[in-house]
Amino acid sequence: MNWGHKIIIVFVIFAAGILTLVTKSMRTRVDMVTPDYYGEELKYQQVIDGKENAGKLSAPVAVSQEDTAVLISVPAELRNKQITGKVTFYRPSDSGKDIFMPLQPDQSGRQLVSRQLFIRGQYKVKIAWTMNDQPYYQEQLVNIN
Repeated sequence: MNWGHKIIIVFVIFAAGILTLVTKSMRTRVDMVTPDYYGEELKYQQVIDGKENAGKLSAPVAVSQEDTAVLISVPAELRNKQITGKVTFYRPSDSGKDIFMPLQPDQSGRQLVSRQLFIRGQYKVKIAWTMNDQPYYQEQLVNIN
């Protein structure tokens, strides 16, 4: 075999490798934080104001695990108040596993979320609510066992 054939063989192997990498990268799913990333970025001042307002509360909103549920507990000054908000359990590794629900604590300031909705792993809990026309926002990492 002469050197011309060897060059052609090397080129064919190189081209096959490049084609393999291109097809694998085209099949890889890329999850963005949100589908409307740029629109959310423009609203970020509300998040900054919400974090500042939440920092003024006597205690943060607590997220903990019980045997059959994840418990969301609001501080005393939010109990029996007119609050509207949402809770997002953001799964960084797979956006298809994100969980969205309204923030609706009971009279004692507790909201239970069934653990059957979750898979094991880490979630970032994003809680956004308004009270007296003031925005509030809090984030917390939770590992679901």
